[in-house]
Amino acid sequence: MSLTDKEYHNLTISISKAVSNHEMPIKVKHVRASIIGTFHSKGGHAFWAIAIRQPIQENRIVAWKFCHLLHKILREGHPLCCQHSMRHRGMLIEAGKLWGHLNDGYGICIKHYTKLLVTKLEFHDRNPRIPGSLALKPGELERIGEGDINFYFQLAVEIFDYLDDIVALQATIFNSITTFCVSSMTSAGQCRLAPLIPCVQDSNPLYDFVVRIMFKLHANLPSDLLTGHRERFRTLFHQLKSFYNQSRNLQYFVNLITVPKLPDAPPNFEQQSDLGNYQAPVIVMPDSDPADNDTESVVSDSLIDTTEAAPPIPELPHHHNNHHQQSAAPQTPAPQLLELERLLRERDDLIRHLQMEIERLSNYVKSLTIEQRDVQHRLEDQIAQLNSHLAQAQGELSTLRIQKEELELRAQTAPTLEQKAQAEEERAKASEEKFQKLKTMYTQIRDEHVKLLRQHGEVSKQLAASSKAASDATKAKEEVRIQLDELHQQQAVVQEQLQQSSSESRREQEQVAEELRQVSERYETLRSKYEEMEANRQAEIAELRISLERVQGELGTFQSDREVLQAEKGALESSLGEVQSEREQLNRQYEEVLAKMEALNLKTEEYTKEEASLQQSVQEKSQQAQELVDKLDRLQRDYESLQQQHADLEAAKAAQEQEFNRIHEEDLLKLDSLQGELSEKVTTLSAEKDNLFAVKEDTVQQLLLLQTESTQRTADFDSLEKDLKNVIEQKDHELEELRSRYIEMEEKYQEEMDARYQTALGTIRNLENSLADAKITGESALRALLEACIKSSEKLTLRAISENEMPGAGGTPTYFLMIAEELQDVLSKLTIVHDNYLKDNSTNVESLARKVIIGAHLLASAHVQGMSICNRSANIECGERIAEEVKQLGGSIASLFQSLQKTSESDAVGEKIIDLKDKLQAVTDMIGDLSKQTDGTENLGDLVENELSSMDKAIEEAAAQIEEMLSKSRASDSGIKLEVNEKILDACTNLMQA
Repeated sequence: MSLTDKEYHNLTISISKAVSNHEMPIKVKHVRASIIGTFHSKGGHAFWAIAIRQPIQENRIVAWKFCHLLHKILREGHPLCCQHSMRHRGMLIEAGKLWGHLNDGYGICIKHYTKLLVTKLEFHDRNPRIPGSLALKPGELERIGEGDINFYFQLAVEIFDYLDDIVALQATIFNSITTFCVSSMTSAGQCRLAPLIPCVQDSNPLYDFVVRIMFKLHANLPSDLLTGHRERFRTLFHQLKSFYNQSRNLQYFVNLITVPKLPDAPPNFEQQSDLGNYQAPVIVMPDSDPADNDTESVVSDSLIDTTEAAPPIPELPHHHNNHHQQSAAPQTPAPQLLELERLLRERDDLIRHLQMEIERLSNYVKSLTIEQRDVQHRLEDQIAQLNSHLAQAQGELSTLRIQKEELELRAQTAPTLEQKAQAEEERAKASEEKFQKLKTMYTQIRDEHVKLLRQHGEVSKQLAASSKAASDATKAKEEVRIQLDELHQQQAVVQEQLQQSSSESRREQEQVAEELRQVSERYETLRSKYEEMEANRQAEIAELRISLERVQGELGTFQSDREVLQAEKGALESSLGEVQSEREQLNRQYEEVLAKMEALNLKTEEYTKEEASLQQSVQEKSQQAQELVDKLDRLQRDYESLQQQHADLEAAKAAQEQEFNRIHEEDLLKLDSLQGELSEKVTTLSAEKDNLFAVKEDTVQQLLLLQTESTQRTADFDSLEKDLKNVIEQKDHELEELRSRYIEMEEKYQEEMDARYQTALGTIRNLENSLADAKITGESALRALLEACIKSSEKLTLRAISENEMPGAGGTPTYFLMIAEELQDVLSKLTIVHDNYLKDNSTNVESLARKVIIGAHLLASAHVQGMSICNRSANIECGERIAEEVKQLGGSIASLFQSLQKTSESDAVGEKIIDLKDKLQAVTDMIGDLSKQTDGTENLGDLVENELSSMDKAIEEAAAQIEEMLSKSRASDSGIKLEVNEKILDACTNLMQA
């Protein structure tokens, strides 16, 4: 019986909900609906048609739940589900192999479960008389085996294999529960444990079967021949006992199933007496009801016993009456009396013999009557079964007619395949037009790329001009240095003059020296800022080059996409030809189906005629049976008349016996022939019915396959068109984003270059004004300048290290390697400058301050970028090793700055710089190896933005410190010293604000 559209829709919803991707056990209502659907569809075809469309090979939860649902369907579904599922064994095996490579707990479980399901299907395929639920009535196993000891031997091996797969599955499930620490009371644990319930339901009857089979084998075969069987049974017994004990202790199974208990020791098969003590384990399910006992045989036996236990008791009262009449007759002579008495005795003996014979014949006739009645009942039952089969065949034929009419109606109402082909041709034309549009867009993008290259040349020229301006600024800086040297010489002259002046002039000289120290300090700071700006400019140039390379790569990607679209166009044209050929093939198949339907109609008419003739023959046989009953009644009346005809009893008896035997033999022959004819008709009708049912199933299956193929083709074409649209839209969006990003980067770069150029010019003018006001300098002021620079650098570095703990920090290996290369050079120069500083007795403080500030800034940046790379690394183990090295690098940085601050530790500075360079090189090598392993692209724009933001924060903090110093100077100083300090601090503030 086929499903209606509504029933098919409801079955689809139930199966989809049952195998959802949520990690929770299958709901009972969905399983129940799926099982009922198999009975409505008379098999598992509808179930499999829906199940194969589920994402079994994409989602592990769906695959696990599908195995559980299929197990329930095979156990409790329609009896034909096992037979219909055999053709899908390959799909189950492939799914098990696919998920067997996954080591997250579900993969291995799915592999063992699919193996168990395949074993179950093959077991029922080899033993079709054993149902999927493995429930057999008492004595049915012996009827299946038919006393064949070879069959029992092979069946025991198959049951052992079945139980091995069940044990392997339960062991895998419990191992996954233990390994991943999953609780049985959570939805995840219940999802894994739920399939153990049908495993317990399967293993319990299998254990009972194999115990009975083993006793039967040991009763008929030598014990040495069954040693392997006993060993396998002993191993499985202990494994099943452990499985049942583990399952019984789970709280999840308390209200779902009562797990059976196995005995402490396995049965001793070599002692047949243990079979009498054996008790089959029993499983109790809350929803299961005890089966009703079959009492028909008992009732039949009791009826037969009652009939046989009541034989008739004959009575002959007229014998005694005759005897009394003869006694009362007149006396005759003695010889005559003796002869008369002898004759009377003979007569009495003959009468008794005849009565006994009549009683025997009566019983025989009654038994024949009962036998005839039983035969008549059996014939009536067979006729009723044939009528029911015939009605079922007529119902199936009517269903086929309805399906044929529905197919014809669908063929008339639905759009034809030619219209679909035309629609696909139109879609292909539309995709061709879209491809042409994409091609024109590609040409436009290419022209824009050429324009961008030209603009890049202009930007390079502007960069060259700015570089020239920077060189001019460097020359101006050298001139300022010359003026500073002249000021030093003037300072020496002033010092000689001031040695002859009073103590008041000496105090003024110290104040002027302090102001000159501050001016020199500010000059070095400004010069280091200028060098930082120059380094940033070089980094931005590198970023622009990387962006240009990225744009070129994306253009190459667009070209490859164009080739892919051309290939897809060719594939669409080929698929269009395939659709047209499939349309012709479907037309031919539709005509074949119509021809088969006509043949089925002809066969139906033939079956109807045969049914009528069979009913007529059955009626004739019933009339003949009734005539036989009438004949038996007449025979009984003849026997009653024989009681009154004593003289002719012997001759009548012989004649009646001959007549009865002849008639009885004829009746038996007629009954045998009638039964043979009926059995032949029944087998013929059964075979024709099976053939008709097979033809019907094949026809329905072909129609379903045709429908699914047509819908799948349409869905594939629609998805292909949708994917093509999405690709085109995505490429358009990416082109717009690239264009806007390039324009923004160009404008931003131009603005920053102009602003920094103006800032540099303003800085140089401020330096010239501040140097014109400076007069003298001093050694203590230079030392204070060095300490201030070291403290500022230490503060910047420690702040970068503390910010490294923030989750928003990030970086790329390329940017880190660029910073590390520059930092190695700066640290080498710092070592040389520090040695010169110590040799010149702290007079060469300018170069040392500059290198310390630059080194501090680069060390902070290297630490931040290193930790960011660790946080973003896909290789967790490598990231942790790099993080440890970066932390050690931070400790070396702090130790280096402490040594620079303390005069007593000046000799250890060189060793700490060498240690710092070694640790930096180790971190650089590890990050270089990491960059070779990963394919991530570097986002230098974000790194530059983060660096600029940190620089702005540092500048703001320095400006705040300068304001604080200015306020303190105003409170404690006055006169020329206050004026000089104000001018220096104002220049510094303007430079930082710029």
